[in-house]
Amino acid sequence: MKKILARLSDVALRAYVALQIFATQEPVRLRAALTSVVLAAGVLVPALATQETAQSVGGVLAVVLPILVGESARKKVTPTDE
Repeated sequence: MKKILARLSDVALRAYVALQIFATQEPVRLRAALTSVVLAAGVLVPALATQETAQSVGGVLAVVLPILVGESARKKVTPTDE
């Protein structure tokens, strides 16, 4: 049983690290994917079906994600003065 829990923990940790790397390398794609997931959830979950709720959740994700990703992602998409 401990081996199974260790494997599940390992898989979860690897998925988390892979998501962090993807968020750093592709912040725009991740924002688009998160917004799509929220809109798809609006179809599947009736509580999110109202346009205001889905729009608010998508807007919050679009604003919070760049803050969480940090300066490294901003430097990749911002022109530099070289």
